[in-house]
Amino acid sequence: MTTPDTPPGSGGFLDQLGDAVGDLGKLAHATGSSAGAPSGGYSFEPDQLNEIAREWDDLAEAYTGDILLAERLARVEGPGAEYASGDNALCVRQSGEALLSALWSRIEYCRSQAEKFRAAAGQYAEAEASAGDQIGNQGGSL
Repeated sequence: MTTPDTPPGSGGFLDQLGDAVGDLGKLAHATGSSAGAPSGGYSFEPDQLNEIAREWDDLAEAYTGDILLAERLARVEGPGAEYASGDNALCVRQSGEALLSALWSRIEYCRSQAEKFRAAAGQYAEAEASAGDQIGNQGGSL
């Protein structure tokens, strides 16, 4: 999936998206550094993974809200019966349909990412529980 095709600083939701992704990167970098993760890698606790998943869900919801606006574009009609109005409306409808397609793809991507982070949090919790059980079986404690 590529990032939305828009010039930097164009304002609106895409700037919010860029800020959110940047914040996630900062969180990942800070967490990786403080956890002693090797250079170029990240380390997260399960609650952090779940928080990142919630942020992906929030982003998907924001895109869902944009669907309503894109649907308006996809249904636009020309203001008059002349040739230019009809062609202009057709172009706007095609743009609206392309926007709808892109938004649905982005929603699917965001939801997929959220599920990946939730799965990672679950795997981490399972591994931690398993390690605790193994230590307990050997007479130690975690």
